[in-house]
Amino acid sequence: MKKSSILAAALLMAACSPQVYPLYLDVRQPSSSGLDLSRKNIAIAYMEGADTLFDRQAASSLARSLEADYFGGQQTIGLYKVPATDSLSLDTMHSLVMDTEGDVIFVMNSKLGEAAPESNQPVRNAASVDSAYVCPVAVPIATSLQIYDSMGEDKILNFKGSTVLRSKVYNSGMLTDDGIKTLARKSMAEQAEEIGERISKRFLSRWKTESFSFYYFDGLDSDKWLDALQHAADGEFKKAVDGWTPLVKSGSNVKRACAAYNIAMAFYLLDDYTLSSKWLEYAEKLENVTLGAGLRTRLKSKLEKL
Repeated sequence: MKKSSILAAALLMAACSPQVYPLYLDVRQPSSSGLDLSRKNIAIAYMEGADTLFDRQAASSLARSLEADYFGGQQTIGLYKVPATDSLSLDTMHSLVMDTEGDVIFVMNSKLGEAAPESNQPVRNAASVDSAYVCPVAVPIATSLQIYDSMGEDKILNFKGSTVLRSKVYNSGMLTDDGIKTLARKSMAEQAEEIGERISKRFLSRWKTESFSFYYFDGLDSDKWLDALQHAADGEFKKAVDGWTPLVKSGSNVKRACAAYNIAMAFYLLDDYTLSSKWLEYAEKLENVTLGAGLRTRLKSKLEKL
């Protein structure tokens, strides 16, 4: 969840009945690929072969982009090397899940095509004899990404893409075309990070603004309600729970039920759907809280995906 702006300075006043405060938050949605990677362990493997160096660099770049989005930049995604094969079986993916302890497995395999040199041109004011000439080279590349989500359907998802990478090979002017092609292929590894970033965009989170409602009361204990609500507005949901917990133990059944509901919503926003369900159940035993039905619907949708 992204943090919301702080509470408005003025809140509606009420003597005894609960008031509702809508909190607007940006909620993580599945990526444009359709994969929901939130709250899942991710592992990335690349295949051995002629272009292993390129894939290792691209896989590392992909991992960093996913870590920045889903793990706050922490280095949590492991990189692994697997034998080259044209297609992966479900049994292989099941084994990778066991070996890597990843919930979602990415397997990358790139194939660099034949380098196509253009004319070798002299460099004006060259810094050295070895860079007296420059030859633009185009190298086609095709990349396949096979993905298995062990928490979703038992099937392998396939994503493919291709592009043309371009490089400039500086040389003495004595290199043959084959020599230029060899240097060009080696230099392609330097562009692998850009490929990894481009691939990652399909798997990054999308965001949607949603409203989450909380109860509060005005009166002798209004500061306690509003202080906890302020923590929630700041995205500090654990502190909000600490603020509402004492309110569950005192006051009328209505107030106790509203505090329990607020705690249930806070745990929902902390992605702890089990505790959220227990607190909502407790709130509804105390009193009929009108906001409970909406939270229950949200919980049902989340729990069905686990």
